Amino acid sequence: MKRALWAVILTTAACGTAHQPSVAAPVASSADASAQIESGLLPAVLVQGEPRHFALAARMRELRIPALSIAVFNHYRIEWARAYGVADASTGAAATADTLFQAGSISKPVAAMAALMAVSRGAIALDAPINDALTTWKLPDNDFTRAAPVTLRRLLSHTAGTTVHGFPGYPAGTPLPTLPQVLDGQPPANSPPVRVDLTPGARFRYSGGGITIMQQALVDRLGRPFPDILHDSVLAPLGMSHSTYEQPLPPARVASAAAGHDPEGNVIEGKRNVYPEMAAAGLWTTPTDLARFFLELQLARAGRSQHVSRDLAMKMTTAVAEIAPGHSVGLGTFISQEDHSFGHNGADEGFQSLAVASLDRGYGVVVMANSNNGERIFGEIVRTLAAENGWDHPPPTIARAAIAPERLARWSGRFADGTANPFIISAEGSRLHARRPFGDASELVPVGDGELVDIDHDFRLKLDASGREVTVLLPNGATRKARRLDANARIPILELDDGRYDAALSDYQALQRTTPGDPALDEELLNWLGVSQIWEKNYAKAIALLRVNVALYPDSMNTYDSLGEAYVRAGDRDKAIATFQAGLATMSRDKKTPPRVKEQLEHNAKKRLAEFGKL
Repeated sequence: MKRALWAVILTTAACGTAHQPSVAAPVASSADASAQIESGLLPAVLVQGEPRHFALAARMRELRIPALSIAVFNHYRIEWARAYGVADASTGAAATADTLFQAGSISKPVAAMAALMAVSRGAIALDAPINDALTTWKLPDNDFTRAAPVTLRRLLSHTAGTTVHGFPGYPAGTPLPTLPQVLDGQPPANSPPVRVDLTPGARFRYSGGGITIMQQALVDRLGRPFPDILHDSVLAPLGMSHSTYEQPLPPARVASAAAGHDPEGNVIEGKRNVYPEMAAAGLWTTPTDLARFFLELQLARAGRSQHVSRDLAMKMTTAVAEIAPGHSVGLGTFISQEDHSFGHNGADEGFQSLAVASLDRGYGVVVMANSNNGERIFGEIVRTLAAENGWDHPPPTIARAAIAPERLARWSGRFADGTANPFIISAEGSRLHARRPFGDASELVPVGDGELVDIDHDFRLKLDASGREVTVLLPNGATRKARRLDANARIPILELDDGRYDAALSDYQALQRTTPGDPALDEELLNWLGVSQIWEKNYAKAIALLRVNVALYPDSMNTYDSLGEAYVRAGDRDKAIATFQAGLATMSRDKKTPPRVKEQLEHNAKKRLAEFGKL
């Protein structure tokens, strides 16, 4: 089953003078051009004869996304650009097509273009050891780097073996590290040191840390601030007049910038985090500006760009390493061989974004949201545009098979692969639904006697003849098998989902003693599940999950912080106070949390205790 690029990645001349961009200006926004998006967002799978659409405004309210900004390009020109909602929920200021959003990791392909332009001028080498270009800071050598060098090519393709997936950013007003401090994980940096722990060139592993090494190398070789390098080499020549890598955002631009929002729709502390890791996460921009960038790559591939060489564009959009069947990474972008597209996604605190572009047909879309929930709607937008415009990855259509109710009923039950990924299938009249613990239900539509399709996620499930095993076919072509659980079988997360806290905790603790590496014990997973229940205002479930996490990881400040927040939202003042006090008492024992993050957790705990008059 084909998986579109957007489903795989839902995670840039001289002296500052702007030249006329070769990309056509956007046509005027029209109601007709965006009407399908506004009234008819499509699900992951269409069922013949069963209309099922979502209104954009209603979905934004449901998902607590304050603003969306969209730019659509087709036939090698920007067709329309519109914004919806509010740029800042605390002020009610409306978002416009010129409102600035943080691009997150879409900063990377724009920065990659600047690096490759420097290569073309001979300022930096693509395949020499990166330490040859570094002067302010050096990447420490080890057995891995002595076996194979870390090069710019490998950094840009995430094949250098470098660590640190991404960066959390710094709340406004907090101390900012220098780039060498970030790379060495030294205070006030809030991320680990960037090092090599895989043989360079061996395989793909996403690394914002590696892109940050590239940033330092460009600054060292060109002797200029990174925002100036990007402005003069990419942003100004391509007509990206609303875009900047300046961090923090200059005061003159703040009035045009959206505020970031948490999953509950609240403005994040300080409104927008600061990212000194500019190449990896620091671009402020608009969908229209990003559309210009991706269009320029499309034009360059066709030999029609005035600013970007075809050789550079091909380097960025030609596979270097596979990341999944039919999907690969180039020098700065992700590529889908299946639907002939390329792009990138991005996430900074309070912001998410997605860009998808056809390799050779001149179409694509950029979507930006001032919300940590943005990616939950991006797929619906892209597949709706694909269906409306005849692009390469419209949603599949299936026919509902007529299956007798007694045959459907044999699907009902609990299934799991070990202790991981359990799910429940239940029959409700003539319909089947699947649900993961603490998750929403999805409808399963029969397409045959022994085959179902999850129409919300485009999974297929096949039941074997015995009725004891389900094969799950994922959208990327991978499969996994899940066994039907006996009536007396106990899976900790299912026990917790059913409200049996004591039994669940006992099972988790037993698993921790016997199989400490079991994925069901993952502290971050349990924390995410608990926090997601806070967002959904399911406070009892959130508290149960987070109490388990505290019991399993009593030396983690973060577990207490999350549980304390759950008690606050539930209105349990006494337990909130006791939990935050316990978290502070954990500081000296917590050896895992980075010092800068511990400082943030300490700040939050003291802030909450002060609110309760206990500090």
